Amino acid sequence: MKITTPHQLDSIHTVSEQDATPEIAAIFTDIKETLGVPFVNLIWRHLATIPGGLEMTWSLAKPLYDSKTLNESARALRQQTTLVDRVTPWPDSVRMALGLSAQDKSEIVLLLEDYGHANSRALLVLSYLHASLSAESLSGNKGEHKGSPSSALLDPLVRVEQNKDVLIKPARPLPAIADLPANVVALIKILNTFGEPMPSPAEPSLYRHLSYWPSFLAAFWLAVEPMERQGVLVREGINLYERAFSMVGQWKPADKASEMISPDSVSQVIKSLDHFTYAVIARMIVHGDMMKRMID
Repeated sequence: MKITTPHQLDSIHTVSEQDATPEIAAIFTDIKETLGVPFVNLIWRHLATIPGGLEMTWSLAKPLYDSKTLNESARALRQQTTLVDRVTPWPDSVRMALGLSAQDKSEIVLLLEDYGHANSRALLVLSYLHASLSAESLSGNKGEHKGSPSSALLDPLVRVEQNKDVLIKPARPLPAIADLPANVVALIKILNTFGEPMPSPAEPSLYRHLSYWPSFLAAFWLAVEPMERQGVLVREGINLYERAFSMVGQWKPADKASEMISPDSVSQVIKSLDHFTYAVIARMIVHGDMMKRMID
């Protein structure tokens, strides 16, 4: 499967949970219940601004979250983040010198594992939707796909997970940026640019969620800033994006996905999925697993 040139977004419009229509609000509620999250992620709130975009993408994405293939693939994908091995795990003395207690460590590890689990599955799901829609657009016929015969591809919905992976959600809520000290906000903004393959108006929530422990964020900056200057973080994020795309390229594409909405909406959805997977989600999986190795 060919990977196309990624799209850049100059701005990201969203529909807030408070301003959603009853129809959109119902989907937002379903997303939170299905994923077990307290708020709707930026990508879904953005897709809600595209006519029919949220309805189409979520109807195709939701069944995947019950798929054993997805969970197994997500775990395998995270094992391919080779840059993690370049991070030296801390001895307890380093953690304690940074003012981080054993309880802090437990909370940080839990939060990082939760984000890694969610982001790796999201990268595969959104890459799968992107690949399915792009294949139909390139074929020129809705519902038709070029490439490997369907008989040679894996149907990701065949094996349903009977006992879903359940994670205990972090107890601390995502803080509002306005409630944080100016120096912590400045550090978050710097870290949000690390590993960017292109400028993105999207701001990942991971570093903001970790702002309860500023010394941890500062220590991560010290550990990876040389890698950022050398372009290593960018390359690893792109590599993970390409591995995810390769994985879903072995899955049977979603059938007649683009028939649900207009060609213009399909084009907008593809552009958005491409940007979020390439410019945001892939690199955050790398960063999260590097941080987890550092403190775990």
